[in-house]
Amino acid sequence: MSHTRAKKSSKSTARQEVGFAQKALRSFLWTLLFAAGLLLIASLAVYFLPDPDPAIQPIALIIAFLVAFVGGIISGRIHRAAPALCGPLNGCLLLALMLLLSLFFRNLSFGYSVGVALLLHALVPLLSLMGALLGVRKKEGKR
Repeated sequence: MSHTRAKKSSKSTARQEVGFAQKALRSFLWTLLFAAGLLLIASLAVYFLPDPDPAIQPIALIIAFLVAFVGGIISGRIHRAAPALCGPLNGCLLLALMLLLSLFFRNLSFGYSVGVALLLHALVPLLSLMGALLGVRKKEGKR
């Protein structure tokens, strides 16, 4: 009897692991879709500026941090059981993609010192964690 329970629990554990990976991937894809839309809107706004060069750096940082925060909210809402794990995972995947893209395109540090650039990159998973925890926060009912 206990042998069948062990089989069932190992199957349910395998389903939970697959379910977590699928939910993490789904939340990351939704985050990338949000990032693409935000980049499109921001690039259109910067395009119509008379001199877009000074605006590129702050807008890029705002977009990166906003995408990390909203991506955390998305991952927290998709995977409500473990937002403290799924949120930073989403942020780390986003950071890894940003660092991978920086190998092929412009450097992500924008001329900052190494310490400031590391701090800015460390904010991405932290903002994603804050977003995930905020995304599953329960609203208090009226009394």
